[in-house]
Amino acid sequence: MSRVQTFRTHEERSAARRKWMNVPPGMTPELADEFMRRLKAGETLRKITSGDKRCGAALVTPQRFKKHCDLHPEWAIDALRLAKANEEAAAHVRKTITWRLAIQRSADKRRTAERCMNGHIRMIENTFYEQHLGYLVRRCKDCIKIRRSLLMPSAEQVRASIASLHEGGTLSSEPSHVQQSMRNFIRANPKLGNKLRAISEKNASAHRSAAQRARRRFAASSLTRNDGEDAYQAVRLATAHLLKDERDDVMSRMFIAIAEGRLKLSEARARVGEFLKNQRYRPRVFGDYSLNSPIGDDDGVTWLDTKTDADRLWA
Repeated sequence: MSRVQTFRTHEERSAARRKWMNVPPGMTPELADEFMRRLKAGETLRKITSGDKRCGAALVTPQRFKKHCDLHPEWAIDALRLAKANEEAAAHVRKTITWRLAIQRSADKRRTAERCMNGHIRMIENTFYEQHLGYLVRRCKDCIKIRRSLLMPSAEQVRASIASLHEGGTLSSEPSHVQQSMRNFIRANPKLGNKLRAISEKNASAHRSAAQRARRRFAASSLTRNDGEDAYQAVRLATAHLLKDERDDVMSRMFIAIAEGRLKLSEARARVGEFLKNQRYRPRVFGDYSLNSPIGDDDGVTWLDTKTDADRLWA
């Protein structure tokens, strides 16, 4: 009856098996050369010692490779250096390919989905495309509207907006993303929002008034052009047919209108009737008294009441 031999470690069992099969503890010279050739070709240590579906079975076992490294330390230095470099290159390739494939699969899935991630049905009206990491990605306008409606400004943005209002700015002068968040903030805080709107409207009104004054100052250049000779000639020719008593007053009114930008030099002849009518509508002045001035202090009769149709200069 034969006695069963027991082994305490896996190394002891492998050594006994090699002894029984008459196999050297390391690799044969032919196997070592083939192992080094495959390392120089760029194969990883795991592929050589564990096998691969494309390359077939393993060349040697990991334990046999380790034992050969222990027996041949100079050969092991070159082998381990090549194995480390091949593993780093393979890890970079795996990471790059896996990342690109994941992005491609995710983009394809979103591009062909009938609903967005929030359940909105994909339609032409609420869908647009944009480039993301080199791929076309479909976006949902409804989701963007919901995110904007819930977006609230930070404390720094609120302080900056209030400071801008006190310096003369308006809510519409803020950047577009700040405007949306400030609208949400005003809806959430109506009392403060009403004050901010009032300040903004006041500043906007001041800006419009300043722009109007600037336009008037710009129009005054037509009055001073050529030392005022152009304006004087245009007004003089336009009022040449008027009576001498009315001509100076009408010319003064036309000069003021030109300075304020209400009258162009090319329109002076066509619009002289408007200024003549306005001048005749105002009461005439005799000395220091107006026709609307009362004659006495008690009866309330004015100088205009004493005039008859014969005194009038116009019908």
